[in-house]
Amino acid sequence: MPALAPIALLLFMAAALCVLPARAAGPTLALDGIADEDFWRDAQVFDDFHVTDPYTLATPTHATVARLAALPEGLAVSFVCEQPTATPRVRPRAGRDTQGNADRINFAVDFDGDGRLAYNFMVTLGNAIGDEVISNESRYNPDWDGVWQHAVHDDGERWSVELLIPWSVAAMRGEESSERRIAVYFDRVIAARGERSATPSASFTRPRFVSEFTPILVASHRAKSLFSVVPYASAQHDLVGNASHTRAGVDLYWKPSSHFQLNAAIHPDFGQVEADDLVVNFDAIEVFFSDKRPFFTENQGIFEVETPGNGRLLYTRRIGAGRDDGQGTSDIDAALKLTGSAGGFDYGTLAALESDHADDLGRAFLVQRLVRGIGRLTLGYTGTWVDRPFLDRRAQVHGIDAVWRPDPRWLVSGQVLASAIDSAGIERDGRGAWLRASYSPGARWQHALELTHFDRNLDFNDAGYQRRGDYNELEWNTTLLLGDFPQQDWRRSVTWEIEPQLRYNDRGDRLPPELEIASTVALRNGGIWNTELAHTWRGFDDLISRGNGLVLQESRFKGAYSAYESPRLRRWQFLAGLWVGQEGNHGHAAQPELALRYFPRDNLDLHLQFVPTWSQDWLIWRQDSLFASYRSRRQSLNFDLNWFPGARHELRLKTQWLGIEAHSPQPYRIGEGGRLVESRDEVDAFTSNSFGVQLRYRYEFAAQRELYLVYARGGDEQMRYDALSVRDRDGLGGLFGDILDLRDAEQVLMKLRWAF
Repeated sequence: MPALAPIALLLFMAAALCVLPARAAGPTLALDGIADEDFWRDAQVFDDFHVTDPYTLATPTHATVARLAALPEGLAVSFVCEQPTATPRVRPRAGRDTQGNADRINFAVDFDGDGRLAYNFMVTLGNAIGDEVISNESRYNPDWDGVWQHAVHDDGERWSVELLIPWSVAAMRGEESSERRIAVYFDRVIAARGERSATPSASFTRPRFVSEFTPILVASHRAKSLFSVVPYASAQHDLVGNASHTRAGVDLYWKPSSHFQLNAAIHPDFGQVEADDLVVNFDAIEVFFSDKRPFFTENQGIFEVETPGNGRLLYTRRIGAGRDDGQGTSDIDAALKLTGSAGGFDYGTLAALESDHADDLGRAFLVQRLVRGIGRLTLGYTGTWVDRPFLDRRAQVHGIDAVWRPDPRWLVSGQVLASAIDSAGIERDGRGAWLRASYSPGARWQHALELTHFDRNLDFNDAGYQRRGDYNELEWNTTLLLGDFPQQDWRRSVTWEIEPQLRYNDRGDRLPPELEIASTVALRNGGIWNTELAHTWRGFDDLISRGNGLVLQESRFKGAYSAYESPRLRRWQFLAGLWVGQEGNHGHAAQPELALRYFPRDNLDLHLQFVPTWSQDWLIWRQDSLFASYRSRRQSLNFDLNWFPGARHELRLKTQWLGIEAHSPQPYRIGEGGRLVESRDEVDAFTSNSFGVQLRYRYEFAAQRELYLVYARGGDEQMRYDALSVRDRDGLGGLFGDILDLRDAEQVLMKLRWAF
């Protein structure tokens, strides 16, 4: 594959350069935020907005009118948002896809009109944008960055937005007729009131969302043939090892028609400019991270197939992850992705080859996805294949999924799974299945039933993300919304949710049953008050010992959490909360939370989050059947600064500190019946100190033409100490004072991406 890939890519380049279509004639849009062109008079109008967050379906505080027209260049969309000066405007600048409190609009479109996949485009009053792929009815993935245009205009009593969504922005099935059936959704958020209104009256908080979009007919326009070459080059200097590294690669995009797209990459862009959150994980379950690498975010929606527990059959962070020999991170030599539609099927193929595969170090990945709609039923197939020669391991996974929408009240989805693992000549086959049925009889009530069975051999972690196997679960969820409060009431709505869970492993051992009760109160002033309660009953934890035996967990109060998130208060916004619960079998823990956001100017914001934890019984696995319960103090401190000095300039500072002091250890061993019994093992107290900082400057010349300058530093240190030295330590304050000595990595990076 490495030898053939460049030749194939050159052929694709030559073919694409021969396709130079003339610009289609017709009305054009001059993007200025004001819908005053002649064609807007004949555009489709959408003005039947109702409040959907909270989901009261009441008349919105201020009116919104949206329009849509199909132009040769793409979909033209306009919003006119009434907002008298008496309602404060909230318009901070923000980075792309940044979640924050701001006046904003969203336009979402399902280009095939079948409820499978949609694309969301967000514009704020402060001229920030975001875009996401929406799959599985209501799962937003912000990693995708499409190429589209927008403009905002504010005239005091109202503000307006224009968007132009090119036909080439996403794959869609071909249309032979003069009209295309699509489905659309419009919403608008008034940040000062915490109010979202939409047309149609659909909400991503309900089981059915994308399939509830409004179906419409628009003039069918053939997408322009596109060919884009996006090379990148980066230079990195390691200040710790005093070494410099350079890296270069290229991403290629070819879209000859609306129903076929090819993405290829040689040495794909690793996205070094994005910093993951700092995590110190003592749990037996792997932490999930999103993927911001351009090749793995572009046109990725067809591969978004979820399983219960946030699982998925394709987890792209596996590709180019840590090497199987434990020596650093794998490079990717080449990757290829084909997506499109043919013969009534939507399809996707992804292949990637890591470096040194010929030397039995790099891995090879192949993923296939097929989807077919049959009336109200959608069927899909996903297959993955991974070759890991260093481990002498080959893994295949096959899944068949289905979604059935018999009427607007019901959504039924499920999947059957099979895995086949050959590891060093030992073959292991696994099976699994899950079923989820959601019923929404009206605006007030929602019900959902979920059944899951993963046998002990099911394993799709080579290419995907699986929290665990050996698992059987019955879960029920009921949600009640109360929204008919009088105008003088301080509440706008109250949502109650109850969720009992019953779980067993595949050997018949009962895992701790759990009951969760939650409420969300939307306040009249725009604030939100969340409360959650959770209790577990007696059962076995079969993961915590990492395969060294069952651990009996007695009935316990898992936790209570309550937090208030304020609306924007002039230049301030805050969140204050408290969690109290149990982290072991005996003592309790408390975790307050405070987050402050300050907006000195609309183009500058500072965010501080402080989360300390005190625990009397922090139970941690140490080795084989040995555990220890600690009295602990932990503190998490995050500080972010975002500054937008100009329209194309962005400066971001991100710092994170996590300090842990665990002392007074009480050792335990697994005893009869899985009970933890005190032992005489020697277990040390310990501290953990982790710190990371990233300062990033970004300049955007144009879409997909960006310059990054990045400084990053980080490190962590874990130390064991005996009980006699506890009094001599400075505690968490001392750990914080040591963060400047944490220097496992320190580097400066310059990266340039430039699309042709």
